[in-house]
Amino acid sequence: MTTPTSRQLAVWRQLQWATALIMRRFRSDLAEAGLTIEEFDVLIHLAWESSGTLPLQELTASMVLADALSRSGLTRLLDRMEHDRLISRKLNNRDRRRFDVALTPKGRRRFEEVWPQHEAGIGRYFVDPLAQRDIGELGRILGHLIRANETGIRFEDARGSG
Repeated sequence: MTTPTSRQLAVWRQLQWATALIMRRFRSDLAEAGLTIEEFDVLIHLAWESSGTLPLQELTASMVLADALSRSGLTRLLDRMEHDRLISRKLNNRDRRRFDVALTPKGRRRFEEVWPQHEAGIGRYFVDPLAQRDIGELGRILGHLIRANETGIRFEDARGSG
């Protein structure tokens, strides 16, 4: 195991801080639009799925913020979104022990209302401060980190069986 140098630790702290600052801005922007960042995390994954439906485990595995939610917190989030008619949940056709989460027409409209402002935020907080070559280099570097760390990790591993 490699012991990080002081320079490597400083870069690690910069990565954490940059992520925290950008996520704080997104959280604030989405709150102004009447959504939590967790609700948006659900909506974007369902909206970008061609069918608008994902198995619950696949949805939670793809969510950026799933690790920050307890199992009961995730259930409360989905309950609230279902109550607001943004999503629906139904038993999976192939495995009746599992649920699918679907974007409702109201959920799709809500996503389409919020997406342009969120996309503008991506431009303001991420694209504009960086040169094009920096974005390419960052993409390459992040790709290495993703490949090195996603292998063997499943949603259930972080939460127990589910």
